[in-house]
Amino acid sequence: MAEDEPLYTTREERQVWSGLVTMAASALLYYAWLVPVLVRTPVAEISWVPPMFWSMLAGMVGTIVVAIVLEIVVAVRRPGDEEQGAIAVDVRDREIGRSGSRFATAVLGTGLGAVVILAAIGADHFWIGNAAFLCGLLATVAEAITKLRLYRRGF
Repeated sequence: MAEDEPLYTTREERQVWSGLVTMAASALLYYAWLVPVLVRTPVAEISWVPPMFWSMLAGMVGTIVVAIVLEIVVAVRRPGDEEQGAIAVDVRDREIGRSGSRFATAVLGTGLGAVVILAAIGADHFWIGNAAFLCGLLATVAEAITKLRLYRRGF
């Protein structure tokens, strides 16, 4: 590969980027709503489930929409480049996926341990639900960062 040759992203890498950006944005919006409400309202009076649900749904739907838009943009910008737009996932993609998933599993397991502790001590449902949400978000971000680092720097 020549020094001035562009480095194309794979479909898998673009999907990781779309997931990271949209899930982080939807969680940021949820916390931007939650923190001011938490400051002025007692926890027992906060209706947190619907906003959390819509945040998660927006993150998932947003990921799908952004991934589709990215694929369209790539197809338009590289119309004759079938190899770069190939659907096939190669060995490198699978190994990167496994490595990212292993790291995310460790983060998720640790976070869910905290959720179990909160449930065991009888914490309010608000704290248990938000701890679970945060641990899912952290696992998603950890997985995405691990995968992106491996895509850019190699194993």
